[in-house]
Amino acid sequence: VGPTGPTGITGATGPTGPTGTTGATGPTGATGTTGSVGPTGPTGITGATGATGATGATGPAGTETTAQSISAYSTPAQPVANNAAIVLDRTATANGTALSHTNNSAAIEIGQTGVYAVSYTGTALEVTGATLPETNQLTFSLGGTALAGAAASHTFTATGETAPQAMTLVFPVTSVPAALQVISSGGTFLYTNVSLAVWKIGSL
Repeated sequence: VGPTGPTGITGATGPTGPTGTTGATGPTGATGTTGSVGPTGPTGITGATGATGATGATGPAGTETTAQSISAYSTPAQPVANNAAIVLDRTATANGTALSHTNNSAAIEIGQTGVYAVSYTGTALEVTGATLPETNQLTFSLGGTALAGAAASHTFTATGETAPQAMTLVFPVTSVPAALQVISSGGTFLYTNVSLAVWKIGSL
């Protein structure tokens, strides 16, 4: 047998064979980093209104306070001497039991302790033949003692002169009975269209 001849040229590649069987799944990889939070979603629809609760119990009835007030007046001009009280010839209205007035008397009688308010209005004139100038002064008096805090005065300089006057005061009454009066001083003067009103506004 002679020697083997040289290797021939490689032939063309044959067709690819069929795919082999899939190998087993490899192990699961590590968990990735958590992603950022997404935007907030839109607000949901408002739910239906719940049922109205039961009505609470009715509170106790309040108490009504009886008014305690009085007003008295005097229309005709009356002369009032120095340090004397102005007379009130009529009672206009009276409410309650704390205050009273007798017609043609100068005093409002107070029968209950408490805090009171008083208001006076009237017109002063000089008497005929008065020596001018002359000054009148009005004050409130309780039980014969002048009450500080309110006064009215006018100096008359001409014949026929008139002086509208008014004063108000809030004052305590700690002892009863007590008489409230309007006292005129400075000489003898005429007073007309006089009105005096008193109210009990509270307890001590």
